[in-house]
Amino acid sequence: MLFSESEERARRFRLALRMGVPILLLIGVIVTYVVRKNGFVPSGMEIVLILAVLFISTYFLFFLINLGQAETYIDRMTGAFNRESLIENLKKRVKSHKNLSILLFRIENLPAINDHYGIDRADKVLRLFTHLLDEFLKLHNVKEPIIGRYHGGDFILVLDIPLQKSLELMEEFESTYKDIGQISLEYKYTGMEKDEVTDVSAIINHLYDTISHTKSSKEKSEKKVNPKTLEYEIVEAIESEKLHLHYVPTLNTHTNEIDLFEVGVRLETLNGGVLPPKKFIPVVNRLGLEKSFDEALFKAVCKDAMRTDCNIRFSFNISPFSLRNESFVDSIKDIAQQFGVNYDRFTIELFENRPLKDIKRYRVILDELRDLGLEFALDNFGAQNASFEYIKRLPVDMVQFDKEFTHSYNNPKIAALLNAYIQACKNMEIKSLVKWVDTEEAFHLFSSLGVDYLQGFAISNRPLESESLIKKYGG
Repeated sequence: MLFSESEERARRFRLALRMGVPILLLIGVIVTYVVRKNGFVPSGMEIVLILAVLFISTYFLFFLINLGQAETYIDRMTGAFNRESLIENLKKRVKSHKNLSILLFRIENLPAINDHYGIDRADKVLRLFTHLLDEFLKLHNVKEPIIGRYHGGDFILVLDIPLQKSLELMEEFESTYKDIGQISLEYKYTGMEKDEVTDVSAIINHLYDTISHTKSSKEKSEKKVNPKTLEYEIVEAIESEKLHLHYVPTLNTHTNEIDLFEVGVRLETLNGGVLPPKKFIPVVNRLGLEKSFDEALFKAVCKDAMRTDCNIRFSFNISPFSLRNESFVDSIKDIAQQFGVNYDRFTIELFENRPLKDIKRYRVILDELRDLGLEFALDNFGAQNASFEYIKRLPVDMVQFDKEFTHSYNNPKIAALLNAYIQACKNMEIKSLVKWVDTEEAFHLFSSLGVDYLQGFAISNRPLESESLIKKYGG
């Protein structure tokens, strides 16, 4: 038992004792009065029995008081339902209500509020936010809204109204309460209608999957999404290797030839549709399917690579979870040998938003892949501080600059940084790539800076599907 838990148990017992002792004394006085008034003289055994009954009754009373203190339905900071009671109430509503919408509402800038205003001020904002939201919903005739604090600034709302109406109310709340307690708040929210789904864990996971790829609260959620069906379709597509690839042409500025293609991927669904990465990647990560997906992706790329000119190279993203798995190296070997494709035709794109903790072990696996002939590129370089850890400590062959450098090159600071990075890459013999080059002006500008590869509408106005790639660049 933790020391804090021991102290809390002792505190509850002392509180129960203070509440129970007066009751015990009162019972003792009443028993004594009744005995004396009736002239009853109890024997020694009867006295023992009376004391035993009093002791057992008092102990049971202490137990109930302590249990009542230990079990609470509310989050003490905000007054909303805590996580346990939220899940319990959500289960009841899902089973008993048909017209139900479930939302995840997030205070996006809560960490910044904690940093700038202090934890106490942030706690007051959370408490005030919860009561304002409750009053707002009741004012709009939402009966018995369930508001539960799930984690940090994340709240789950369960409302007995259609999803579209719920989202409209959230948008109105956002515009009405941009400032609470003289602090500006940034919101993000998403939601789903209860269809036939009764698995509360699947509902909550789906909400988190969706909000993680929602750019702002203005992006409305889809109606009647069944998380179980989505998961099933994703698993089925990976197991059946139903990957739909497209290839983005990338120009080599030294040869003025397109000899590199960046691979994009979507999953084919059972009804013939496709799922974009922002839909399936969060589910793949949550289900632990990164390695299976990456193996299917590499196999699909190899199938097309074997039918194209041997000078054509391909770059694609591989999950860091796969690259930390030593057995993934064996999978790469098996797949490449199966299709008879040289390793040096592939560049694996690396991207993480935080520095690696066990970078030595990670490097061992990357070095093993690099010894086979594969190259590595840093994707979205400059977007996160982790990029600098990568370039210092990992075997990097190419840097793919973040789109901010292209879109904001007119900013003198951005331009100075990009020029310095390009020169640094040359000094380290690392190739450079700039994306989003969509105009002739941008094309000439970045070419003159000595960038090795360019990608964008100025190079090609659209990606190539597999068949078009093979037809144009077939070996």
